[in-house]
Amino acid sequence: MMILVSGLEVCGFFDLVAARVALRSRDQASLLAGLMVVTAVLSALVLNDTIALLVTPVVVRSARALRVNPVPHLVALAIAVNVGSLATEVGNPQNAYIAIRSGIPFLDFALVMAPVMAACLVVSILVVRRAFRKELAAPLPAQRDPPAVRLHRRGLALTLGVVLATVAAFFLSRPASLPFIALAGGAVVLFFLPLAAPTTPRALIAKVDWGIILFFTGLFIVLGGVRASGLSAAIQDGFTSLFGGAGGLPWLTGLSALLSNAISNVPAVLLLSEVVEGTGGSRLLWFALASSSTLAGNATILGAAANVIVVQAASKEGVEVSMRDFVRAGLPVTVVTLVLSTALLVLLVPA
Repeated sequence: MMILVSGLEVCGFFDLVAARVALRSRDQASLLAGLMVVTAVLSALVLNDTIALLVTPVVVRSARALRVNPVPHLVALAIAVNVGSLATEVGNPQNAYIAIRSGIPFLDFALVMAPVMAACLVVSILVVRRAFRKELAAPLPAQRDPPAVRLHRRGLALTLGVVLATVAAFFLSRPASLPFIALAGGAVVLFFLPLAAPTTPRALIAKVDWGIILFFTGLFIVLGGVRASGLSAAIQDGFTSLFGGAGGLPWLTGLSALLSNAISNVPAVLLLSEVVEGTGGSRLLWFALASSSTLAGNATILGAAANVIVVQAASKEGVEVSMRDFVRAGLPVTVVTLVLSTALLVLLVPA
């Protein structure tokens, strides 16, 4: 999935999208809303961490070109990639893990989570705009020259075609097939994009964030230690004795939210998946684990890997996003969307 996104970046896709959003925005509020919608949709189709990594420099450069404060838009970007990734099983790593562990088909997952994502995204846009209303009050320049975009049309057409074909295959496949479909799509781009655009397989692979992959490898090792130590069994027994089954939905949501901000959402899911599976693995609990762990990641910078990626990438561009700036919008977004998503899941998913 990272190679697919690397192909889009090489062909100028993200610069093109950012330029279109910037030119069509009347003010900063509409610019922020457009940015959040676009990045949320992209994060639903491909891995959100990679979207965060590649779009952050584009947002910083666009904000500087428009002479506006980039911080509100960077916080909005992080929140949007998290919320958008909720919609599908390939939006983020924890969703993919839940899909394979639970066996929920891609289409079934999307039919439930896409409406939840859409509702949470609308709320998130309103809350972020409210949180940064003073910064967003500054007007955009009346005269805006279109940013220079180096677009490779043949390569972009090829990569977009592969991305759409890969997503279509996701809808038609079983969860266990998701890694192989993603591998096939990445391989096609890796070998054939250099024939249509000025890049090489080595350059595409170099754009992959190997640190993230190493991070997830370490998490699985930690999970093995949790199992061997008996910690997962203790948590599972406590969950079952206190609530049991789907009746523990509020408890699972709250614990998932707390753990996601204490140890990040991916390790929280690795740990709590043992609990859900031990209580019978109802679909409602699997969906609740996916939504709560993803949405709770918006509360603080440390809540999700995508947040850390945005802050670090922005720092390399000379922009500092403080914890206070992030929590200012992220915490209220988390509270509201957790309540909203839990209520929607109760209505959409049989217990």
